[in-house]
Amino acid sequence: MDYRLTLKAEAKAENGLTYGFSARLRNNQNDSNQVRQDTLGADTKFIYLSGSWGKIELGDTLAVDSQFEIQAPSVGIGQADYAWGADFGGRYSYYHANEGEFDTKLVYYTPVFAGFQAGISYTPEKGSAGRDNARSKFVTGKGNDYNDLIALGATYTREFGDVAFTAGAGVQWGDQKDTSATVKSALGDYAVWHLGATLGYKGFVFGGHYFNNGETGLAKDDEEFGWQLGLTYETGPFAVGVNYARVETDYKARGVSDTTDYAWGLGAAYQLAPGLSLQGDIVFFEAESADKTALKAGKTKNDGTLFTFRTRVDF
Repeated sequence: MDYRLTLKAEAKAENGLTYGFSARLRNNQNDSNQVRQDTLGADTKFIYLSGSWGKIELGDTLAVDSQFEIQAPSVGIGQADYAWGADFGGRYSYYHANEGEFDTKLVYYTPVFAGFQAGISYTPEKGSAGRDNARSKFVTGKGNDYNDLIALGATYTREFGDVAFTAGAGVQWGDQKDTSATVKSALGDYAVWHLGATLGYKGFVFGGHYFNNGETGLAKDDEEFGWQLGLTYETGPFAVGVNYARVETDYKARGVSDTTDYAWGLGAAYQLAPGLSLQGDIVFFEAESADKTALKAGKTKNDGTLFTFRTRVDF
């Protein structure tokens, strides 16, 4: 069982300044292996200030490029969306490199003007959140190889009668923590960019998303990129959707085969009552980048079919 509880406190000063605190509690947040389902933690937790000039957030939250991303449409659980992919000993991820990372950062959002909004964020250290940066010094090789990350993002929304259009784009780059010649010659540079858009018309929504991770998290001169497409339809309490996600990793080293991972899914959702819905997904996937040591003898890739049924309650 997965649960999420949002805590929020907000007030407004006499000068018009709005200030507050927001946190989202979830299970598994303190368990990297996600074995203990009863482990409780907070993935997002930040304070904020806002006014006619925009909004500032300080704490553990998403970078602006992820906040403004426009994914391919999905319904219910999400089918083959970016929340579905995982890393099973290989790349095997269907999203850009900083998707869903709630590292400690400073964020600024502009006001919305004629459907357009932009933002910028600064992350001192990748992988650092909460109070850990006050108690220990991170070293490279532990998933914390980069610091001084800058992200830019923007989104645009417009309606033309029955047609709704939304687009978003973002980029994030950073520095290597270890600047020694050995590390710089082996570890790839950090540079991620992505863009996406959706178009809606009378219950139908079609859209897609493209990302390019470059060398991020890979060896020098390796490259990873991917994309997804989706189509959904909603009428009354019913919603159905189909989408497809694909990622390709190109390796410079001879003797190392390039890999292609893909997944496509079908999903449906039914709203039983306000805040109560039934949701189901079936996803077909194939991952060449999966950990080969965990495969059956003679297999060169991980593939399968996943069926998920969920009851969701929102209040």
